[in-house]
Amino acid sequence: MKFTRLYSDESGGAKLEDVEVGFEKAEFAPPAPPVDLAAAVPASAHLFIRAASGWFDPAHPAPARQFMVLLTGVIEVEAGGQERRFNAGDVILAEDTDGQGHATRVIEDCVIAVTRL
Repeated sequence: MKFTRLYSDESGGAKLEDVEVGFEKAEFAPPAPPVDLAAAVPASAHLFIRAASGWFDPAHPAPARQFMVLLTGVIEVEAGGQERRFNAGDVILAEDTDGQGHATRVIEDCVIAVTRL
């Protein structure tokens, strides 16, 4: 499994990179059999965002370091000259909390689960 990391480089420009998630066999809910687990990440809040097709913000930094899981719809994110389309099931780790930020456009009505770290 991969997710996309959205971050600010040393000069404040937004960048996108793919990150591979590591899994290890572990017990999650005994007595159920072990499953493949990724390392736990402490979280401070969880919320949902719903936005309609056509919503657009030309440039903004992430309001907090957060995982964003696109539950429904399609969005496009532009960062540092790169543009990437995300579909339901895609995961973004937004860490560009300073600098120029990124642009977001909703292509199809979407719901996003957000977990603040």
